[in-house]
Amino acid sequence: MTWWSWVERWRRRPLVQPVGPACATTAPAPNTASLPPDQPGGRLVAGRFSVTRLLGRGATGEVHLATDTRSGAQVALKLMAQRPGAEASTADQPAGSREMGAARRLQHPDIAAVLDSGHEAGTDWLAIEFAPGTSLARYTQPTRLLPAALVLRIGARIASALGHAHAQGVVHRDLKPSNVLVDLPSMGVKLLDFGVAHLENGTQTRTGLTLGTPAYMAPEQLVGLPVSPASDAYALGVVLFEMLTAQRPHGGASLGELLRQVAEAPAADLASLRPDLPGPAAAAVQQLLARDPQQRPADLAAWAVRAEQLASSFGAGSVT
Repeated sequence: MTWWSWVERWRRRPLVQPVGPACATTAPAPNTASLPPDQPGGRLVAGRFSVTRLLGRGATGEVHLATDTRSGAQVALKLMAQRPGAEASTADQPAGSREMGAARRLQHPDIAAVLDSGHEAGTDWLAIEFAPGTSLARYTQPTRLLPAALVLRIGARIASALGHAHAQGVVHRDLKPSNVLVDLPSMGVKLLDFGVAHLENGTQTRTGLTLGTPAYMAPEQLVGLPVSPASDAYALGVVLFEMLTAQRPHGGASLGELLRQVAEAPAADLASLRPDLPGPAAAAVQQLLARDPQQRPADLAAWAVRAEQLASSFGAGSVT
């Protein structure tokens, strides 16, 4: 099947799908928490989840494929080591509790559902909907870039999911390619990892605490100002820019250089790097990257509709 065939299949897919059965995530997760060395696959976690195999690991723990012995369903079991003393402070909730609190507000087909959470032997666990797919990081590589129309359609799906979260008072604040799964054969998209999500009016964020991944963080987020839906809009802009160019809108070999560039220079011009991209499409992505949060789209759900319209016009050879 050609790339354009994928685009046509995405063209016929509605922007928002009915919520279907739980599926699974293969996204990498945190890496300081793991099963004990003597715990083979098949042992139970929380007396309930039979672990099958490791799916991935990241900065603070691991994700394992597991079976929920109560329901028989496969889940992605995320294990996160709790920091010493975390239970003593209501301002520093266990990560599983924080993510579960955010997830309870979210019911969207393009957001991986958090099914349950708990704590066992110094480790927070999180049972997440298990969905097939590949991290978007795969499609930021120069030899694996997707057609621009398909990138816009994926962006529309992510924006729709973020718009739903924002309407529920939830800001993701760590959107990046590895936190999005896409399954091209089924045209599935899943937004993952609300583990550092901010609940508006919540108490879990300490003053001055900066969370997220610097390369995808908005200028205001990098300097420790409060996050907002506009911060997620900026991160989405970085993700789409990278999917279209295989580079980020700001470079820098170090965090210090990245901070300097974000503070002093506008984002790289997408239209210059992708002259083949219709002007309105380039402008829609560039708007997400505005340094001033007030200049970014105020409603990502509305931006998603616009992006879908722009992608649909690619087949006619122009964008209006």
